[in-house]
Amino acid sequence: MASRGVSVLKFVGTVSLGVLTGVSYTLSSLTIPALLTLPSASAAQRALDALSSAATRHLRTIASVSSTAFALAYLFSPRPLRHPYLLYSSFLVLTSSAAASDLAAPYLLFLGPATSPGQSSQSARAAAVATAAAKKERERRAAAARARMEASYEVLGSMGSDAHSEGSAGEELESTEDVEVNGEEVRVEVEQFLKQQIVRGAVAGAAFLLSIVGIWGDGVATVYGPAVVIEV
Repeated sequence: MASRGVSVLKFVGTVSLGVLTGVSYTLSSLTIPALLTLPSASAAQRALDALSSAATRHLRTIASVSSTAFALAYLFSPRPLRHPYLLYSSFLVLTSSAAASDLAAPYLLFLGPATSPGQSSQSARAAAVATAAAKKERERRAAAARARMEASYEVLGSMGSDAHSEGSAGEELESTEDVEVNGEEVRVEVEQFLKQQIVRGAVAGAAFLLSIVGIWGDGVATVYGPAVVIEV
């Protein structure tokens, strides 16, 4: 029963790791580059925010399942069958998640085509400006939403005048958002998110290959069994 449970854990870890690699590859090769083809910067910004939050949540869940399954398979395996590839695969899965986090984002800015040091520093400064501008934009939107909520409780005029002022305020806010979204800043954020998924997919792919080779080695060892040497 213990060996069957360990086999199930290895299967779950390998399948979830394959899903993690496939999703990261799909994001980096198909989904994220399509954001740059949207007609406006505001639409690209909204699509990027929705995609990044959803992708980060799902990929973290899959990575947690995979790394936990490999670690439990190593702990529950009999001592002679505790192969190090289980720990290596679990470590690489955690490394892929850490490499795609916001903490490692400044180190990913220099990935890509070869550029001169001046161009690299300019791209780093542009990315820093884009990140700061994005934070200010989110804070401004939150403040505007709070202001609209507080203004909705103030019923000082007629219903018609309130509706008209509310509609004009909403139109003004939408027009301001469309004007203030900078296309270059959105492009920098999209490229940064793309590099994160490329690194995640590469590390997860290496872990997936390692787990496949390890499971194949386990099957070969199970079929042929340990070698017995008879001395004469």
